[in-house]
Amino acid sequence: MTNQIKEIVIHAISQQNILLEKPVDLSMGDNSPLYCEGGQIDSLALVSILVDVESSIKAHYQADVRLADTSDLSSMESPFLTLGTLVQYTRNRLTDLGV
Repeated sequence: MTNQIKEIVIHAISQQNILLEKPVDLSMGDNSPLYCEGGQIDSLALVSILVDVESSIKAHYQADVRLADTSDLSSMESPFLTLGTLVQYTRNRLTDLGV
C-alpha cells in the first residue's frame, strides 16, 4: 500500500509542479523537502497537493481521508516536511480509517 500512496503523492506534486515557478525537486526521494524551510512549496501549493491526494485516495481506496485536518497532531513534527513524511502520514490516516 505504501508504494501506491507514494505514487499518488508524487503524481499530485507533479501536477502542482506545472504551476510552480520552481518545481519541487524529488531527486532526494523520501527526503525531498516540501513544506519547510528550504522547501519549494507555499501553503497554497500544499493545500492543492493535499486536495489532489485526498481525491486520488477516494478513487483508489473509497476512503474519505482528510489530510489538512491536523488538529489531532498535537505537538508532533509536521507531516508535510518531506515526501516521506507526507506519504507516511497519509498511510497512517488510511490505517486509522481501517483501510
